[in-house]
Amino acid sequence: MDPEQLPAHLSSILIVDDEPDICLALEDLLRHDGYSVRSVSTGREALREAEQNQFDAVILDLGLPDLSGFTVLRGLDELDPLLPVIVLTASIQDSHTVESLRQGAFAYITKPYNRDELKIILRRAVDVRKVVLKMHHAEHALSASEEQFRQVVHTAPDGIVLTDGEGKIVSWNTAAERLFGHTAGEILGQSLTTIMPTRYHEAHQRGHEHAKVTDVTGRTIEFMGLRKDGSEFPIEVSLGTWRFGGQMYSCGIVRDITKRKIAEAKLLQQQIEQQVLLDLIPAMVWYKDSQNRIVRANRHAAESINKTVSEVEGQSTSDLYPEEAAQYYQDDLKVLTSGSPKLGIVELYQTASGEKRWVQTDKVPYRDPQGNVIGVLVFAQDITERRQADAALQESERQYRLLMEETSDGIVVLDLDGYFRIANAKICEMCGYTREELLHLHVKETYIPAEQAMAPQHLEQIRTLRSMRFDRLLQRKDGTVIPVEISAVKVSDNRYLEIIRVTRPSFASSTNTV
Repeated sequence: MDPEQLPAHLSSILIVDDEPDICLALEDLLRHDGYSVRSVSTGREALREAEQNQFDAVILDLGLPDLSGFTVLRGLDELDPLLPVIVLTASIQDSHTVESLRQGAFAYITKPYNRDELKIILRRAVDVRKVVLKMHHAEHALSASEEQFRQVVHTAPDGIVLTDGEGKIVSWNTAAERLFGHTAGEILGQSLTTIMPTRYHEAHQRGHEHAKVTDVTGRTIEFMGLRKDGSEFPIEVSLGTWRFGGQMYSCGIVRDITKRKIAEAKLLQQQIEQQVLLDLIPAMVWYKDSQNRIVRANRHAAESINKTVSEVEGQSTSDLYPEEAAQYYQDDLKVLTSGSPKLGIVELYQTASGEKRWVQTDKVPYRDPQGNVIGVLVFAQDITERRQADAALQESERQYRLLMEETSDGIVVLDLDGYFRIANAKICEMCGYTREELLHLHVKETYIPAEQAMAPQHLEQIRTLRSMRFDRLLQRKDGTVIPVEISAVKVSDNRYLEIIRVTRPSFASSTNTV
């Protein structure tokens, strides 16, 4: 049945989550389906509500501000062992899933959750509680409620199978007939192992003996079911046990999860492909939620703090980067509140070895299908070597400028055609031109008129010989002349570098030589 078409339960649900937006969304979703909903944001409030009021199911976030989600899970179990708890959390670590289910959680759903999946699981949890409570009541008033119980069992959409203390099937509803292919007449009185592949028989026997001394009510297991035609299919079984007349009875609510397994396999494949792509990105990449927790990370990000991806995901940045977390979060909040990216952030980043390195970070908002900003996508690239190279280049340029301006010799750079391209202060002083004026001249204009024809000859000789030294007369702007010695070399970028030195005091404070 489509989850949107499921009837209202008129059941009471407790939501435990410290994110107001999630609580509000869940309240709207569940009230629309006819549930009575109460929301709290801390573990202590949750335990107090469960102690004072009756609930049919609890939706619990593991990341609470005051108590561990597992502590709350244990507390709820102590208050009401039959109360189904659905864990809803941002963590996707297998260890969290296993631990939650080990401590009695009915189901485990990761954020962002699928609305339909949540509604189906919640409906099943409420139904299981109702069925199990009916079984417990039946222990005290079996004869009065037997017909009602039979109707619930046989009209339930999931298979419901009851067994006695010897593991023989004593009740088999219509849905079970549809799932396994056996009619009630064929299966009643047969061992439960009839609907299990042989490889599960030994484990089932151990579990049956364990259930005789330990209450397994509320536990959920997954394995392969065996149809009458010999085919296998994945099933999920929610267990319940009770005693009546000195004998133990067990109930299993069975659901075919073939479609879910296909969807899970597809999702897993997508996650693997996404992780491969993330790991191919040379930058460090994080997906962070609005509470400063890391939802996804690539290998480069994890290895930068000497951890694996699974060790990083689900953790708070304050645990991973205690010194920088507050500063990082301030930038995140600007992106979260504005919905606009924040690019080119240059900041220090501490690696696992304690080394501080410079990174350039881009932070981009990521949104849910409705367009709401639910977190920040962070790209950080190590630019330490680039900054060091830039600093070295700046220092080299500073020293170069110092050398150019402080030397007692004139220094110029000419292009291949003989035009001035660089000139230091000393050559400007020698020639009597400003730097701007000199950079518009051809070198021949500093030769005396009688020797200007030698300018292109000198340039050709430098180009051919690559270096040479010669003397000539240098004509200043005011027409006076000074003798100079020129050391010239062709440099790598096909320009000419000349160092000009006055060889003796100027004899031409006189008029222009012709």
